[in-house]
Amino acid sequence: MQSSTDVIFLTGVTGTLGKELIKELLKTTDSAVWVLARGRRRVSADNRVRKILIPAGLESSIGPRVRIFEGDVTLPKFGLDERSYGEVVRGATHFFHVAALTALNGSKEDCERINIGGTEHALELARDAAASGRLKRFYYFSTAYVAGSKQTYCSKEDELCDRGAFANFYESSKNASERQVRAALAKGLPATIFRPSIVVGDSKTGEVSEFNVIYPFIKLFAHGILKQLPTRLENSFNIVPIDFVVQAALTIAKRDDSIGHTYHLVTKEPPTIGMLLELKRREYPLMPNIEVIRPEEFKREGLNQEQRAVFQMMEPYLGYLNDDLTFDASNTEKALEGTDVTFPKTDYQFLKTLITYAIYSGYLLAP
Repeated sequence: MQSSTDVIFLTGVTGTLGKELIKELLKTTDSAVWVLARGRRRVSADNRVRKILIPAGLESSIGPRVRIFEGDVTLPKFGLDERSYGEVVRGATHFFHVAALTALNGSKEDCERINIGGTEHALELARDAAASGRLKRFYYFSTAYVAGSKQTYCSKEDELCDRGAFANFYESSKNASERQVRAALAKGLPATIFRPSIVVGDSKTGEVSEFNVIYPFIKLFAHGILKQLPTRLENSFNIVPIDFVVQAALTIAKRDDSIGHTYHLVTKEPPTIGMLLELKRREYPLMPNIEVIRPEEFKREGLNQEQRAVFQMMEPYLGYLNDDLTFDASNTEKALEGTDVTFPKTDYQFLKTLITYAIYSGYLLAP
């Protein structure tokens, strides 16, 4: 994947993970990078990709190395015309399918349309590209929460839990999507599956392009909108910095022996609710107080109308705060051994870095 004759095809380039992935690919490989993007709100696909590359000083790559195909993962053949589809099928040597709806409050219809339907169309293209003789590998970005966060379970990398207890439609749709990939893999498609946990900002700066997944919960918490939290202080939530996810995935992607395997991109020592509250007490004492209530003692009926509405907003996140879902990372550990990519430290200082950046960027109000 470092040859100048390789062509990397990438979906989800305008999403949080895709933005970092394309920049890293352009910086660390000589390969051409072809991307699928859709126009949005009167902004063309071309301009959306340019806005990603310009701040990184990579705009000059458009043309010589970067080629932009305007399309949509929810459409058969990604909505590409016959000529463009044929070019991708005959040209792509590596296919990274990153596009997904990651909102924890996403509707069933949207999650199925984008996550399940999008993966179905990606696999169609991958099979056609493999049949052309060019495609060497299909890389699929799943989630560590395909097992379902509302259960006590140790998720194994090369297995997919068939008794998922899902907290939201994001989890259930990604479970179904990964099943599609595993079925294609069983029929001979060369594929590798990555399962990141909750992706957050950069490990050193906290920087992130979009505040989604866990950040809306932190906003409810930090702004005092959330008055009561049904959880336990010792409960943990598995978060990973985005730079680790990108570097680990690309390091593993280079290994020939990673074909047919799944990799948990997680932290080994996740932070706890208690650590988050201690950070608030020590660093941001002016933030509104929040009452932690043991889940079995929490009564939704006791909330007023406003707080019920807040609780409804928070409900998709509860699985991440109250689960006992753990992740085996043996494959990842073995694949990263001897490299300069190590499992991230997601300690008190890391949480502080994330919150500091969120305040600096204006996402969170300064207390």
